Amino acid sequence: MELRTEVNFFDNKFLMFVLDQMAYELDKQNPDNKVIRMTLGKSELPLHPDIIKSMQDATGDFSKSSLVFPGGLPELKEKLSSYYKEQYDVDINPNNFIISTGTSAIFRNLFYILSQKGDEVLLPTPYYSLYRFSALLSGADIKYYKIDPCTRRMDMDSFRENFTEKTKIVVINTPGNPLGNVLTDDELYEMDRIVDGKAVIINDEIYSNTYFDEKNKSVMQLKNTKSVFITTNAFSKAYRMYSKRVGYCIVPDELVDPLTVIQHHTLLTVDPVVQYGALTALDYPEEVEKLVELYKDRRNYTVEKFRNNQLVKVINSEGGFYITLECKDFMDKHNYKDSLELAKRIIETKRVATVPGSDFGLPTTLRLSFSTSRYKEGIDLLVDFFNGGAS
Repeated sequence: MELRTEVNFFDNKFLMFVLDQMAYELDKQNPDNKVIRMTLGKSELPLHPDIIKSMQDATGDFSKSSLVFPGGLPELKEKLSSYYKEQYDVDINPNNFIISTGTSAIFRNLFYILSQKGDEVLLPTPYYSLYRFSALLSGADIKYYKIDPCTRRMDMDSFRENFTEKTKIVVINTPGNPLGNVLTDDELYEMDRIVDGKAVIINDEIYSNTYFDEKNKSVMQLKNTKSVFITTNAFSKAYRMYSKRVGYCIVPDELVDPLTVIQHHTLLTVDPVVQYGALTALDYPEEVEKLVELYKDRRNYTVEKFRNNQLVKVINSEGGFYITLECKDFMDKHNYKDSLELAKRIIETKRVATVPGSDFGLPTTLRLSFSTSRYKEGIDLLVDFFNGGAS
């Protein structure tokens, strides 16, 4: 069978899932010595009992479990509007929220609507692989601007150089995945000045409620911008509803119908049961605060444990679910050809699963997810590996 696409699916595997599958296979072989998984951004903490109960109640109530709203439950849209008012003091019409199955499908749909072959999209480096893959599916040409891993600051010169008259979409991600970098208001306003309304800026703020060192913020708080900002977010991270797949985007009026109609035909509806769980989740901000403090402590533990390692550098994370190790010096010394080879060696010898940085455009790094109850044990094993137990 001939695939009518230029996308090379083999070369675009998400290595995060490759390593997670390796962990699964190793666990089957030796269930008494399970792999410590620092792979998925899926919290190890269970859902709050009231979230579970609301989904159980909705499952048992046919009038709720059978609801079909292609753009999302009206109650959830209204509550999200109230949430943004309370949290960020911004007024957003409930109609401008589109609910979908996580944010991945939203990105795919937005890229389909807003770009095509011959257009350009401008992505950050490092990037979450979804952005790049969505561009591949739309056929758009991909250009990049840089986030400096050392300073975690945006390289504005690279942004200016790569933003052109062909650019239709700019993607930002703050706090970022994998670096945990946070864009400043000055950076955001300068970006808007350069774009000047000539492209749409899509902000992935799925980690907007997991800031470690400063108060949470949203791009929706920016004032008097010239460009259209679209925000995507979800209940997958701080609300711990990863596998429930409830995401949303905030879009201008002219995109409400196109996105909803796409979901008419390709989605029909997000399960109303999990949407009722999301409604309840918004009532428990203290659950988010608990998770943030836990992951901040794990961030600090990682920085301290690697402080004296001369070959591996920790890139400090300001928020999100991850921290990144720069391993170039170690890889050069021990002749590792890429981060996938390094990650495979670690999982085989230390039974710790990490994510190769090549998933994100950082080929000499490893991304570690905070979301395992054995996180500190995993860090200790990684320190041992990099301090000489690498053979």
